[in-house]
Amino acid sequence: MRLAAARPGSGLTATTRPLYSALAAATGRAPADLARAVAAWRQGGREALAVLEEPWDPPAGRFDRARPQLLAADLPAFRPWRNRLTHPDGHAQLRLGRDGLWYAYESEPGQEDWWPRGTPDPDPVGALTGLGTTDER
Repeated sequence: MRLAAARPGSGLTATTRPLYSALAAATGRAPADLARAVAAWRQGGREALAVLEEPWDPPAGRFDRARPQLLAADLPAFRPWRNRLTHPDGHAQLRLGRDGLWYAYESEPGQEDWWPRGTPDPDPVGALTGLGTTDER
C-alpha cells in the first residue's frame, strides 16, 4: 500500500493504471480494490487499512455513545452493524477503528461501494465533516 500511496495522484487514473495493475496482480487484488486500499492508507495508514478490511465488534462505550451524539447533531438515526454506523440513505458510513477514531466512508446510495473519505476523528460528528451529511436529514 505504501508504494502505491506514495505515487502522485488521488488513485486509479490513466497515469497510475499500469502501476495499480502490476501491484494488484502482485497482491492478489483487483485494481479498484487496491485503489480503495490506497485511499484507506492515505486516510490513516495501517489502522485505516484495518478499518477498511476488518469489521469487528467493539466493546460498549464509545460506539454506543456515537448514535446519540449523531442525533444530537440533528442527523438521522444511523444503522449499526459491528463497528459501523450507516446513514439511512446509504451514502455515508462511520467506522470505529481499534484506535478509538472514527473513519468516514462514502458510497453512492444503494451501491454498498464504500470509499474512505476525510480525516479520522475521535468525534463521530467531526469525522463526517465535509461528507454532506451534516446538512441532510
